[in-house]
Amino acid sequence: PKNLTAAVASRVKILSNLKIDEKRLPQDGRFQIKVNGKKIDIRVSVMPTIYGEKVVMRLLESDTSGITIETTGLRGNAYRIFLDGIKVTNGIVLITGPTGSGKTRTLACSLMKVNNPGVNIISLENPVEIRVPGVTQVQIQPDIGLTFANALRSVLRQDPDIVMVGEIRDRETAELAVQASLTGHLVLSTLHTNSAAAAIPRLLDMGIEPYLLASTIRVIVAQRLPRRICKHCIEAYQAEPQLLEDLMGQFKDIPNFDLVGYINKVILAKKQRKEKGSSVMKEAKMGPDGKPEIYLYRGKGCDRCGGNGYSGRVGIFEVLDVTEKISRMVMDQSTSGEIEKEAEANGMLTMMQDGYLKSLEGITTIEEVMRVSRE
Repeated sequence: PKNLTAAVASRVKILSNLKIDEKRLPQDGRFQIKVNGKKIDIRVSVMPTIYGEKVVMRLLESDTSGITIETTGLRGNAYRIFLDGIKVTNGIVLITGPTGSGKTRTLACSLMKVNNPGVNIISLENPVEIRVPGVTQVQIQPDIGLTFANALRSVLRQDPDIVMVGEIRDRETAELAVQASLTGHLVLSTLHTNSAAAAIPRLLDMGIEPYLLASTIRVIVAQRLPRRICKHCIEAYQAEPQLLEDLMGQFKDIPNFDLVGYINKVILAKKQRKEKGSSVMKEAKMGPDGKPEIYLYRGKGCDRCGGNGYSGRVGIFEVLDVTEKISRMVMDQSTSGEIEKEAEANGMLTMMQDGYLKSLEGITTIEEVMRVSRE
């Protein structure tokens, strides 16, 4: 109700240690609550508008014990390539995607994977969203001159083994990240690009020399976050002919890949593990016309998911392994399309392919994959 707006906004400001009398400038803060014994960090953003203050709150898990790379949705060959990339002692590993695509969580999971008492890890973030025990986390504050570039210069004098830079936004930060990787540091960072291959032209456009980029980039990951189907109200439906054609077209260039066999193998494994929702899953089979009959999944909507058929999120990924040939292509300043084509020839699953597989496995819906892939 409008008569409670000011009171609620003031209460949220008090909890977040913000100035309640300041209504002309944007403010950011955070506070913590406990729900069913679980700690939740709430990141608050207050923005003045012509109709009054707008308050947006983002929910973040405070307990990082359950946050692992395995729970993000990264799996198979892509998982192995990424793991190999973060276990080297130098180079750059990039995570790309739009705002809200789960880049911060993937980076936090990566730091937890390589974190041990003998490794000095320093992260530069704006803001620090996920607290990682054992990692030195630095809050970037541009208003007092503590930018990513300035902080990175100082961090390199702290003898780090691994440096996480929240985002590469400009040429100066990019150059410092490259120099850090050349001097024996592993650098993890993010970029806003639509695909893994597009990160290379973006860094070249920032002014990074191709020979430096070719010798430092190890792995590039692109990701999105579609919603998971609610396991309490999941239902199967047969894919329409046009959609089936699109699905088959996505996998036609993968050598020796039997889509029907893959689907049935996954469904059998889920049923043997007695996973929730697996009882409604239907095996794929060849129809009388010689074309496969494949089932997709969606949530009907129930009390558990608030009636929308979704509960939680899962990542869809493409992981580009920078091989010797791709390094030469970077040196030659090849286009992102040419680099992507070579990566696919090396076995890279595109983000769309990973999303389609997860929709065929009853993890997300085909509509969600299409929605997030267009971001």
